[in-house]
Amino acid sequence: MITNKKALVFLLLGCLFAQGESSEPTFSDFQISSERYLTDQKGNIMMYVNVWGHVGNSGHQLVYDGIDLATLMSIVGGPQSGANMKKVKIFREVPDADGTLVYHLDLEKFISNGDRTEFIKIKPNDTIIVPQKFSSYLLNQVGTLNTILGLINLYFSLEARINN
Repeated sequence: MITNKKALVFLLLGCLFAQGESSEPTFSDFQISSERYLTDQKGNIMMYVNVWGHVGNSGHQLVYDGIDLATLMSIVGGPQSGANMKKVKIFREVPDADGTLVYHLDLEKFISNGDRTEFIKIKPNDTIIVPQKFSSYLLNQVGTLNTILGLINLYFSLEARINN
C-alpha cells in the first residue's frame, strides 16, 4: 500500500514538472514580435503588416520593407467588389514623428487615374482596414432576408392548412 502511494505521488510530481512541447507559440501580450524588421535568407529586409476588411485575402502578411500600398493590396488579392476605397484606414503600431497613429485615405483617385498622392509609407505592424460600403452590405444581406421571409411564409402556409 505504501509503494502505491509513493508511485502515485511520483506520478503526480512527474505530471506537475513535465515539459511538454507545444506547437503553438505563447505570447505575454498582444505583440506579434518584438522584432520590427526581419531579414530573409538573401538578406532582404522584411516586415509584417495586417490587412483587414473587404479584400481578397485579408490577414497577417510578411512583405518587403518599402512596399507601396498598391503592391500590398495586390498581394492580398485587391479590394473586393463593394469595398469602400474612399475610407481606407491605416493604424500605426508606433506613432510617426508628428504623433500620428491613424491615417484616413481616399484611394479612389488611384483607382480612377493612378494618382498615388494619397499613398503613405507602410511601416512594420501597420494595420490597413478596407471597409465595405453600406449599400454592398445591404445587397449581401438580401439573400438572408429573403430566406427568413420565405420561412415565415412557409410557416403561415402550413398553419393555414392545419387550421382548415
